[in-house]
Amino acid sequence: MRVGVTGNYASGKGTVCDIFGEFGAYHIDTDVISREISSPGTNGYQRIINCFGNSYLLDSGELDRRKLGKAVFTDPTMLSELTSILYPLILEQTLKLSQDNSKIHMINAPVLFEAGFDRYMDTIIVVSAPLSSSINRGKIRDGLSTEEILSRLENQISLNEKIKAADYVIDNSGTIEQTRIQAEAIWNNLISSK
Repeated sequence: MRVGVTGNYASGKGTVCDIFGEFGAYHIDTDVISREISSPGTNGYQRIINCFGNSYLLDSGELDRRKLGKAVFTDPTMLSELTSILYPLILEQTLKLSQDNSKIHMINAPVLFEAGFDRYMDTIIVVSAPLSSSINRGKIRDGLSTEEILSRLENQISLNEKIKAADYVIDNSGTIEQTRIQAEAIWNNLISSK
């Protein structure tokens, strides 16, 4: 079973997937896949360099993800070019990792709807959190400025739209224990519907 876990930037999707992991789910993180399929020596990396040039490389040869992110999230054409490279590769790897239908795979996908990955999911969970929490988490976790975080959020569909399309919503504005209680109730439903 493929369960898409999405929500706005830094809403706590990873934390929610980790909780489901404690219950026995398999966590697939599309951000991790994105880094893997765009690391030096990969097809994705070469295609990004061919498209955007060497100015987005660090001295080590790795992609300068911060610089590239700043550029694409303020230029819709660049963002479209980058996603046309990455999304099919991410989807291919995600589907490969979640083939075993006897297991419950929590697929952490920030752009689940934007990338069209929702079509491949059996169930969708949206994790919601107040904007102020997302900004604080993003600053601490990723070292981004408020402006950088807001530009990323502007390139995602609204939380309300995601909630309308979800099978389940987890409100991640409270304590970790409150989040765990919501996740456990969903897990029990998933187990009984398998």
